Amino acid sequence: VDLTFRMICPRDGRKHVIIEDNNFPSGYKNDMRTYRIHRMSWWGESTMEEVAMSDTAQNHPTNLNVFYEAYSPYADIKFVVIHRSFVETVASHYAFDGTVEKHSNVIRGYMLLLRRFLDSHSTDEHTGQKLWTLVCVEHLSEKSHAGDEENMNLARRNILRYLAEFLGWSQEECPECFSHWRGSSKKHLKTLGQDGIEILLEHMRKMGGIWPPVVENALQEQKCSL
Repeated sequence: VDLTFRMICPRDGRKHVIIEDNNFPSGYKNDMRTYRIHRMSWWGESTMEEVAMSDTAQNHPTNLNVFYEAYSPYADIKFVVIHRSFVETVASHYAFDGTVEKHSNVIRGYMLLLRRFLDSHSTDEHTGQKLWTLVCVEHLSEKSHAGDEENMNLARRNILRYLAEFLGWSQEECPECFSHWRGSSKKHLKTLGQDGIEILLEHMRKMGGIWPPVVENALQEQKCSL
């Protein structure tokens, strides 16, 4: 790990930033990448507790506990949780796991897995600073502001300023950050159908207190709905 950091972050007196992003879960069951534990078919037939407790899920796509333990002695680690509507998430890619119900089982398992990691890592053990924070996509999209562009741009500026402070960056303004960002145009409820909607409503009732995670002293833009 030390050698890796010396290569990508030379000790030249400057501050280097590495951004790593992943969906949890991510990829297909037949993913060609041999170095990664693949998506498991049996997750879709399991409870969220069974998924969250499994070795396969805990190591797909990244074992967050191992990642933090390995890299935190060498770098300041910060996690930004980007939350999207549960219904939209399931509707967008349910074919990954075959059916709406199976995909929901997998997604809920990962919500539980991630929540347990976040609860056990509220602060960085090396710096004492907050280790993670939350961004709600719903508050940054055009759809959620019903065409009120001024209010939408204000929400986006608010979250960018907050993230700059959280990450310790001096630059708070980013006029082009959302220039190429587009919200989903899919008709999610139509995609799910009535049967799929009823399944998700039942599953959502079982998610109370698990997701979304709560940020202390949260901005309005960090108060997510499930």
